Amino acid sequence: MTTRAIISDIHGNLGALTAVLEDARSHGAEVFWCLGDVVGYGARPLECLALVRDTCSAIIKGNHEQAVIDGPAGFNPLASAAIHWTQGQLCRESTLVPDAMQFIAGLDTRLDFPDATLVHGSPQHPLDEYLFREDTFDYLPRGRDFSPKLTNCFALIDRPCFVGHTHVPGVIDAQMSWTEPADCDDRFDTEGKPCFVNIGSVGQPRDGDRRASYVLWDGRNVFFRRVEYDVEASAEQIFQAGELPDMLGKRLLEAW
Repeated sequence: MTTRAIISDIHGNLGALTAVLEDARSHGAEVFWCLGDVVGYGARPLECLALVRDTCSAIIKGNHEQAVIDGPAGFNPLASAAIHWTQGQLCRESTLVPDAMQFIAGLDTRLDFPDATLVHGSPQHPLDEYLFREDTFDYLPRGRDFSPKLTNCFALIDRPCFVGHTHVPGVIDAQMSWTEPADCDDRFDTEGKPCFVNIGSVGQPRDGDRRASYVLWDGRNVFFRRVEYDVEASAEQIFQAGELPDMLGKRLLEAW
């Protein structure tokens, strides 16, 4: 079975992306899929977009790509400032991705393969719905025995579904329970059944671990990977960008 590397939420972090691609190839990855949010937050959106386009056979749109096209309505001030700066970068003449805006606008929001479904957020709202561990039975308030959000999402898939968006890796199974990578020794057997696999974030982890996050997929088993990269260098690129808020660099250093 072909080993596939699935990446998401790169957010203009070229150092993290380069490290992840190198790690994936060293572990036998032959095919690369991207779940969106290649841009936003980080200081190297064009370089990341060019590398993803050259590397990945499947790329879907994230909410940050949509915001570049439509504007950052509903975004917090940090994310909004990053989108405005990113729009300027993508609209300027560049030999890296001369048709950057057209390329982004043409991306799908969901792709289905025989053994996997790809969305950025959720199958119910592919661009911008978060699937949190707090949505599972393990985290529902006392007296609640269902999750309408997850029930609706499971009704829309019939195979493992890979998602990003929250920047926190883990799996929600059909029993609506949450499994962290540490709970399964970084290997989760989907048995080919419907579940939601959040692969975490390459470029802006939010689980307290600064290392880049992605997964390898063999058609049944998910292998969670964390990769060291020069976090300080990526943060410094943000500090030097001028119009990007410094807090976005600090966020990389603290992984929140």
